[in-house]
Amino acid sequence: MASVIAITSGKGGVGKTNAATNLGLALVARGAKVCLFDADTGLANVNILLGIQPQYTLEHVLNGERALTDIMVRVEGGLHVIPAASGVQHCIELGEEKRLLLVRALQKLEQEFDFILIDTAAGIDSGVLDFVASAQYRVVVITPEPTSLTDAFALLKMLTLRGGKRNLFALVNRVDDYKTSQKIFKRFQGAVAKYLRVDIHYLGYLADDRALPEAVGRQVPVVTGAPDSSVSCCFFALADIVKRQFLNAKNLPYFSHYWQKLSAAAQQKTRRQEQVVASALSTVGKRKAESELQLADIIAWLQRRDYPEDDMRELINTLEAMFEKKYLKPIKSMDSAIAEWFADASTSEEKARRLHRALLEGFERRFHQCLEDPETMLLQQLRDERTSREQFSSLLKQFGKLYRTRFGVTYYDDGEQLLAKITRLLNNK
Repeated sequence: MASVIAITSGKGGVGKTNAATNLGLALVARGAKVCLFDADTGLANVNILLGIQPQYTLEHVLNGERALTDIMVRVEGGLHVIPAASGVQHCIELGEEKRLLLVRALQKLEQEFDFILIDTAAGIDSGVLDFVASAQYRVVVITPEPTSLTDAFALLKMLTLRGGKRNLFALVNRVDDYKTSQKIFKRFQGAVAKYLRVDIHYLGYLADDRALPEAVGRQVPVVTGAPDSSVSCCFFALADIVKRQFLNAKNLPYFSHYWQKLSAAAQQKTRRQEQVVASALSTVGKRKAESELQLADIIAWLQRRDYPEDDMRELINTLEAMFEKKYLKPIKSMDSAIAEWFADASTSEEKARRLHRALLEGFERRFHQCLEDPETMLLQQLRDERTSREQFSSLLKQFGKLYRTRFGVTYYDDGEQLLAKITRLLNNK
């Protein structure tokens, strides 16, 4: 039974797909039978990196149009690739027949390969977390970039909330040497241990090597195009570690079992929601014909009865899901959610400030620029009549200290400079 390894990251652009693809090829070169499972449905990076154009995906298997062997692409070197496996993320919405096809396909994969490497999308989307949680081993790719570390921390935080606290590993990318990678890893490991109370282990590092982007430009994996480069040596060393330590000792179908369990739970929840709606409608229907049912009647019935909170929540979730399915858009937008949050009577000034800061920081991370000009913000604050003379004077003194610290001289405006010059001339006389 295969060992299933999810290779993931908190943000895009950290080299996750390169790591998954080249590690897969390095394992094949060590005699292992490897399947690379492309779970990044938004971007076909694996296809681009390997220069392949697959005709079929897992969707064709779920539709009964193709067998699993039909959609699998075997690339040079012996690595097998399942392209853009978007069908798995939607498994909880599948009917019984398609779910059975999915689980059987995954079970067959686990039986045929030594390793299944899952190249996930980046971020903390629910679909990404499901792929990471479904693996036996979880490898988080990080770089020295601060946002890489903070986003990876956020990913682990969300994963631990789902119970995924075991078999966590960090792979440090784009560093000069082992010593540098250890420094970065220990800083990250310390934060994870202190605030998340989970253990994450050091897996290895990938050298910052020009051979890698050059190979990407040629659409050739670096372990194939430049096998003697420093980064390729890192991949082969990594493959040795994975082959030796990442074992499925209990010979269990972790991958297929996870999706089977998740799908069954979703189906059970859907049945409960349908029962809640049916119960409400049938009770009202005893008093009126179905053609005469009014929304007001259902609301009045729910208000009169001591309706359990969990059942009410299920009913609301069902109605929202029906709306989204019918009109292809969510019933609540981010704008409406924020407006509702601000309208809440319990919202304090400090809570509003925290939300405002979070939105500003999110904008800056996404677009690499400030949403508001700091100078303009400061001037607006100083023009505010609530800014006292004492506060204004204190701010000027702080700026004066900063000016001396930065430039090594005392700050004078033009008038003061002229006055100081005249004073010096008079004293010289």
